[in-house]
Amino acid sequence: MNQVAAAVLLSAIGVILLLVNLGVISLEIKELFVVTYPFLLIMYGIVVLLQKRFGWGSFIVLFSSLLIMDRFGLVVFQFLDVWKLWPVLLIYLGAAILFNSRKIKVIYRTDFPSAKEKENIPATETSLKKIRGVSMGKVTFKKQNWAVEPMDLYNMVGEYFIDFSKGFIPDRETPIRVRGWIGEVKMLIPEDVPVNINAVIGIGEVKLFDYAQEQIKHVVAYKSDDYDQAVRKLNITIELKIGSVRIDRV
Repeated sequence: MNQVAAAVLLSAIGVILLLVNLGVISLEIKELFVVTYPFLLIMYGIVVLLQKRFGWGSFIVLFSSLLIMDRFGLVVFQFLDVWKLWPVLLIYLGAAILFNSRKIKVIYRTDFPSAKEKENIPATETSLKKIRGVSMGKVTFKKQNWAVEPMDLYNMVGEYFIDFSKGFIPDRETPIRVRGWIGEVKMLIPEDVPVNINAVIGIGEVKLFDYAQEQIKHVVAYKSDDYDQAVRKLNITIELKIGSVRIDRV
């Protein structure tokens, strides 16, 4: 299928350039690209659909169709307007609920147990610190002396508030991973705890400590100066398609 897609795209580009060289089409190269790339994109989307990758393929076809309609003056839609299509994710989720045999988890937790409370809780309940799958929910860690442990959190649509200043951070490197499609992540980190932060946001904003927004953009790679030598430290990874991230020192 990938070979077919490449062949179709190359053939389409060749036909257009041939028409330009023969004088049938008189467009500058830049104008030519702007006018034609939506048609190439929709062809790619169709190939993806033929590969039975319906989620991504449907999105590409919808996106390229809107661009094509813009070229014909039917709607006003530019490439950077892609963020307006985020409700498609909710449509996809609804379709998954109706037609997918997998269960959809809806999780809401206001707090996880503290280190002392955790001793009296069965292991099956504490495993909720690792959340995977297609889910929606709100997760908060803000109880006094809650046990900071390695976490891998995933919500398709979620909101996270993690206050490390109230947690018991062990004397080792603790990995914290937060992932999802759409989400809002807020973290509070003690001044004396070194951190290694890697955050990638497709569409949205990142606010890290006192750094200006224009210095950060959508990709963050931050490491404390004393991180490698420190014993007690946090290794934080955040991956969101759409959302916002705010990390502050306290």
